[in-house]
Amino acid sequence: MLALASLVCALVAAIVSPVAPSFGQAMVGGWQAGPGAAGDNTYAGVIDSPASGASFDVTGRIGLSGWFVDTTAQGWAGADDLQVFLGSMDSGTLLAHGNVGLNRLDVAAALGNPYWAASGWTASIDAGKLPPGQNTLSVYVHAPAKGWWSIQVTVNVGQGNGTATGELLAPAPAAQGPLPRVSVTSPREGDFVSTHSRSFVITGTASDATQGARGIDWVELWLNGEANTEHAIILGDADLNADGTWSLPFDPAQYAPINSNLYVYAHSAVNGKRSLVVVHFYITNRPAAQAVGTPT
Repeated sequence: MLALASLVCALVAAIVSPVAPSFGQAMVGGWQAGPGAAGDNTYAGVIDSPASGASFDVTGRIGLSGWFVDTTAQGWAGADDLQVFLGSMDSGTLLAHGNVGLNRLDVAAALGNPYWAASGWTASIDAGKLPPGQNTLSVYVHAPAKGWWSIQVTVNVGQGNGTATGELLAPAPAAQGPLPRVSVTSPREGDFVSTHSRSFVITGTASDATQGARGIDWVELWLNGEANTEHAIILGDADLNADGTWSLPFDPAQYAPINSNLYVYAHSAVNGKRSLVVVHFYITNRPAAQAVGTPT
């Protein structure tokens, strides 16, 4: 937190200074122009995770997270979409659609702008989709009327090397051991979720059969399709709590008002096994007051 505060204080000074000192990718101008890019480079932000050069097993998942601010944005942080590519958007491979507008109160406090609290972003990719060895991942953020802008991080993928310098999310499954337990408490089966509610929170519980909540290392959510299948939308990795509950903010207005299916995966760090629960619910255009509960 102190490192971020120091970095952003330097960023603020750079914005008003005629000559901006170098503070790496967090500085204004550190993002690179991509397809459809237009206007001045007024963007700041970083990839918090993974660290550059981090290593992952081919059977794992790579969680990416960070923050992004258009320093000219008024009333919000300035991003409406995020995609992760192996290589570049022009010639590389699309790996994941991410989430933007996530809570980063630390960024808002450091920059002194409450609207930039919604500057966080996250994405998750299957390490098995990357070739063994060193890979360059490009995170592209879209700013309305200003196109795509990107930053990069390098990761290493190995086959069963048993070590990691970054975040190893999924060790190879063990031959024995029970599946983890996972449930969804909101939305419930058949619930209506209104597009008028911009801050709906998906919640649930997860635990390992032998180690309880501490035996779960990730819970991942997908919409309208199983993980990594065509047309499925990744919602992201949930925030895990010590008591086994988990949560993930969800903006229904970003998705079509249709009958929908929520796919929730919980992964055991104890034996490497993964469980899935599916909840059918409805995204609706009806006002929130009329969309509460299940159909009668």
